[in-house]
Amino acid sequence: MKLKTGRFRASVLGAALLLGASTGPAVGGQAGEAKKLAPKAYEAISLLGEKLVSPALDKANLDRYAEARQKLAKDPSEENFIWLGRRAAYAGRFREAIKAFSDGLAKFPQSYRLLRHRGHRYLTIRQFVRAVDDLEKAAELAKGKPLEIEPDGVPNKAGTPLSNTHYNIYYHLGLAYFLEGEYPSAEKAFRDCLTWAKNDDSVVAATDWLYLALRRMKLDKEAREALAAVRPRATVVENTGYYQRILMYRGAIAPDLMLAAWADDAEDEKKPNALIRAYGLGNWDLWGGDVFMALGVFETILKEKAWSYFASIAAESDVAALMLTNPAHRTVEDALKTWTVMWNLYDLTLLYSLFSANPAPSYFSSEKKGLIRGLAPLVEHHREFGFAAGGKAQDNRLWLEDVRVQPLGTAAFVTARWFFDKSVGEEGPVEQGPVTFVLVQAPDGYRILHAHFAND
Repeated sequence: MKLKTGRFRASVLGAALLLGASTGPAVGGQAGEAKKLAPKAYEAISLLGEKLVSPALDKANLDRYAEARQKLAKDPSEENFIWLGRRAAYAGRFREAIKAFSDGLAKFPQSYRLLRHRGHRYLTIRQFVRAVDDLEKAAELAKGKPLEIEPDGVPNKAGTPLSNTHYNIYYHLGLAYFLEGEYPSAEKAFRDCLTWAKNDDSVVAATDWLYLALRRMKLDKEAREALAAVRPRATVVENTGYYQRILMYRGAIAPDLMLAAWADDAEDEKKPNALIRAYGLGNWDLWGGDVFMALGVFETILKEKAWSYFASIAAESDVAALMLTNPAHRTVEDALKTWTVMWNLYDLTLLYSLFSANPAPSYFSSEKKGLIRGLAPLVEHHREFGFAAGGKAQDNRLWLEDVRVQPLGTAAFVTARWFFDKSVGEEGPVEQGPVTFVLVQAPDGYRILHAHFAND
């Protein structure tokens, strides 16, 4: 019954998201600017080892980006560096945005505004460590400064900016900690954020994430108390998806209605609000103990490829975490996917469930000469590489391409190419080479018996 419900949920979510799908007009002219903003091979690599690629350029955003470049050329001010980065990000070119903010920081190193925006875009490309560093520094530099209304890049339907710089610093810092699984730090950041919330929209968004962080820490009483900050009849302009989640937490909306299409969503809000509501439902399933249902909702969110939305980033982080806490390598592909997550989270604990214990595994590293034989030496090798029990936050990304699986009875032989990017979001070389795996069946699925890495 649960599996059938899960399939129904996925189909409803897909239909709801389809209502919000749109395509931008074809780009004509602006060849020079298009070349400057030409898509890279990828903007980021997900925690699951998937390339995240931006869609084709939208002409309106491209025109605004061209205008921002012209303004910066005439006046290299802090404000113009900020707008160049923001316009690049709205065009889906997050690496270009980060470069603009970094160039601005080279000229204005004490700019908490530039740090706030760069930290935001580090979140987008899954560089959570760098996001925390930027946003913590921004918070320190902004202390004692008066409230500053932050102009919207895309005006809301009221035509009035609803957030301020201090609020956005703490809001994105809270998100960074949440995505790293550092929930006590996320709680503090969102409580600091609420001190700068000056309208219902701001209160709703910060309260929603605070509630999620408290529930992750199993502080259910404190979570319910946090909801009191949101007025019963809040006037919400742009954070309707978050408000709808809060209504569900309060019992005013049935959970399964969170996947329905909402007629009062503005056209440009249909898809983001559908994802926001779906992520709330996935959390609801987690709190109810239905991990597989939650995983199904999160994976359905990821299938929409709306990878720059916070709901998608959070769903991706949760899918990775659930793979770590519930490893079930039923197929060779499942084992390889979990191995990729192990690398991208640097989780030493998972190694024990991935590699064969008896017979003992063997391993040729691309970093060390000689054959590593046995589980204990293999664990120590990964520890020397930086792995830690339970994982640790870092920005390196590894993934596999050209994967070919050859079944061999109760075993399987795999050939692939590995890629390792130490500078995702920046220009720089990507290490790569061939790899072979031998996997054997065990009662809980496939385990790695042998791996051989080489460099090109």
